[in-house]
Amino acid sequence: MKAVCLPRTIALSVLFLLGGSAYADDDDPMASSLVEQGFEISPIPKDQLNYTGTSQTVVGLGSYLVNAVGDCGGCHSFPLFLEKGGPGTNPSAGDPFTGKPSTQSVSGHLVANLNVAHYLGGGRCFGPFMARNLTPDKYGPVEGLTQKEFIKVMRTGEDIHCKKFSDDPICALGPPTPLLQVMPWPTYHNMTDSHLRAIYAYLKAIPPATACNTVANGCPGFSGDAAGSANYAYVNTDDCPNPPPPQ
Repeated sequence: MKAVCLPRTIALSVLFLLGGSAYADDDDPMASSLVEQGFEISPIPKDQLNYTGTSQTVVGLGSYLVNAVGDCGGCHSFPLFLEKGGPGTNPSAGDPFTGKPSTQSVSGHLVANLNVAHYLGGGRCFGPFMARNLTPDKYGPVEGLTQKEFIKVMRTGEDIHCKKFSDDPICALGPPTPLLQVMPWPTYHNMTDSHLRAIYAYLKAIPPATACNTVANGCPGFSGDAAGSANYAYVNTDDCPNPPPPQ
């Protein structure tokens, strides 16, 4: 079979889209492909993801962008980390913010007790606004929005979701605005379509989750039963500690 040589720019593009590391350093202990790294750091194991309508390569890349680049869990998983002994990915590790800097390796993955039961389930408050459930929930963005609409939201910040689903309780929480006020869409705006499609695919692949703090509870000092309270109003459990740890 005759070998096919691609121009360097095309070869690098193909390699990157497939999750390859075009500029990998042989001395880099974490220089696996982006796809492999995505699966390794996903709070949801590779064999528990749903690949219907997409490929493992796309989902793996999406996980890398969601969990290592975009920090989606930082806003949409509440709480993101649990104390030692809690029901997460590594109960013996606990919350990395309560340890010492020297406890984390500079050449390996983060060691932490991630709150898998509520991974990307939303519920965190930012003033009067509440982070939305990103999992395949009835009102979640991957159920309520097409891939094309999802990309438009990430490019423009337009809250298409609340236009389509006015009955979603979270849409009535906080001041009415047609533009997402807390979501850092200006940063995601600059991602390629391929990357935004990968994020969408990963969010469709993860299992549904619920939020510890709901619209009925509201945001402390702004709405619901939490008005005038210093803490969130949800029930205190191992996977929903109330008050949440500082993270």
